[in-house]
Amino acid sequence: MKPLLLSLVLLLFPLSENSNALKVYQTNKAQSTMKILGTSTLHDWEMKAVDLKGSMDLTVGESSVEIKSLKLTVPVEALKSGKSAMDANAYKALKYKDHPNIKYQLMSVKEQKKLSNGNFSMVSRGKLTVAGETRILTVPIEVDASGEEVKVSGTTSFNMSSFDVEAPSFMMGAVTTGDNITIKFSINYN
Repeated sequence: MKPLLLSLVLLLFPLSENSNALKVYQTNKAQSTMKILGTSTLHDWEMKAVDLKGSMDLTVGESSVEIKSLKLTVPVEALKSGKSAMDANAYKALKYKDHPNIKYQLMSVKEQKKLSNGNFSMVSRGKLTVAGETRILTVPIEVDASGEEVKVSGTTSFNMSSFDVEAPSFMMGAVTTGDNITIKFSINYN
């Protein structure tokens, strides 16, 4: 009789909605943005990623959020500057024929701090693969898990040469891009 009573109680009064349950999210391409910013001897430049694919396994608690896994893939040819010649030079520098995707995989998070209800800042550490070369990056991020969707945003900078990518040049070498780039992202998962 007691197991039947317990089953009825659990059906009528389910566990609190605040219970920590692992949820798998997929990128919401329409609501996600990623920009790559750089310099050249002529002017600053920007490329936008028009296609982001990824997933995240997440547990949201009242005072913390735990990201079990996070993966993101950006097809090289999804990077667009609005100038086809610049895009072609960038794709060539990124060795897109042999390595068609840029990939990121989270390894760990630390230094988590609650900013407000459902909003957290933390430092992520993960593997970034560009042009077939993998390096470990540490990136400060903010996670907004206050609603139905989860948004992960941040900014990081690094040198292209650290991935053995030669900075593209234009007009027979008269214009060269700087080695350092900055990536700004705001990725929505639902």
